[in-house]
Amino acid sequence: MDDIGLIILIGITFLAAIVNGGLGYGFSSTAVPVALVFYANRVLNPAIVLLEIVINFYILILHWKQVRLILKKIYPVLIGAIPAVLVGAWLLTSIDSAWTKLITFSILLPLILLQAGGIRMPIQSEKIA
Repeated sequence: MDDIGLIILIGITFLAAIVNGGLGYGFSSTAVPVALVFYANRVLNPAIVLLEIVINFYILILHWKQVRLILKKIYPVLIGAIPAVLVGAWLLTSIDSAWTKLITFSILLPLILLQAGGIRMPIQSEKIA
């Protein structure tokens, strides 16, 4: 990686960390769309996944006592995540990186900007969601 690429990646990571600190979430949702402009998804995704594993493990250690309280809410997410990860991995290997960038920017970035602007739609019923 050249020096300018490393500087850009550090800047993107820094700005995404600011968003994550302010909102409490959104590091990869902010960093990935911007970083995809400069890096291919096959290079970027492993780095982001490793970084997210470290961040999530740190949060798990901080909130270890509350894990039992939310365990029932985690199971539906895990059941939905397993097929989603498989389909997502297949899509990433079969879709051109230019299309991946376009789809990512088109869907995620406007949603993130709406949330950062204070527009939120709270979940009315967790069981239905």
